[in-house]
Amino acid sequence: MSDTEVTARDLALDGFSVRVREAGEGEPILCIPGGPGMDSAYFFPDPATWGPGLRSLARDHRVIAYDQRGCGGSGVPDVDQPLALSRHVDDIERVVTALGLERPTIMGHSFGSVLAILFALQHPELLSRLVIVGGAPTRDFQVGYRKAVAEELPAEVQEQLARIQSQELDDAAMRERFRLVLPLYFHRTPTDEQRESLLGTISFHAAVNRVVATGLESYDLNAALPHVRTPSLVIYGTSDRVVQPEYQLAFRGRLLTARFVAFQESGHFPFLEEPEPFARVVHYFVRHADRRAP
Repeated sequence: MSDTEVTARDLALDGFSVRVREAGEGEPILCIPGGPGMDSAYFFPDPATWGPGLRSLARDHRVIAYDQRGCGGSGVPDVDQPLALSRHVDDIERVVTALGLERPTIMGHSFGSVLAILFALQHPELLSRLVIVGGAPTRDFQVGYRKAVAEELPAEVQEQLARIQSQELDDAAMRERFRLVLPLYFHRTPTDEQRESLLGTISFHAAVNRVVATGLESYDLNAALPHVRTPSLVIYGTSDRVVQPEYQLAFRGRLLTARFVAFQESGHFPFLEEPEPFARVVHYFVRHADRRAP
């Protein structure tokens, strides 16, 4: 277990503030959480229940995570379409600039990997490396997810999920949906204590989820991926049934700069289930990745 201290502060951007969590010192790694509509607190869970999370990585690096606009402790600017997908991508540049980061490593988890890839395409000069965790280049992964729901979850849980999906999503329903499918995210089913701890750590923001999900309805990064010139690392858990490995391995042959590492005892959150090996892999990549464009 790590005793690395995690601090939180509000960062003033253009017309709104962003909640930033930091731990450690050294070469910076900027972490973008998933969702859409979840805050970044799950990167640093209760260590007594979950272990260190990204605190392990913070032993050698300055690890920074932020709440996306409209999520957690971050505000929403008074502009047209404030929650649009493109504005979330723009926020990465704003955060990098406001923190004075010089070509950090960008790590995107789940939905955050989409933002990280789009940022790498738009601003290759502003990052040195790209780490993708639990991501996929298209929405095809939802086929595997729906199959896992049908095959692994009890009938009553599937009925509850169907009721949630039939109504407009609000914060409480988004939390309940996550609670119901939580076993699909992990190699080992979380204990009741772990489940409640994680649900108590994360805040859910359905308005963000609804708006961004609309922007993701037809997302397909395949044509753009060969244009990513940043050294990249794709990390996946072999027990991930939300974004199953076959969909994450679809980056092969497309994200030409990528190396791939599988975690055999992890699902969608390898930094929670195998934090020490995860930290070692990312640290090695940051230290040894070829920084030259191919």
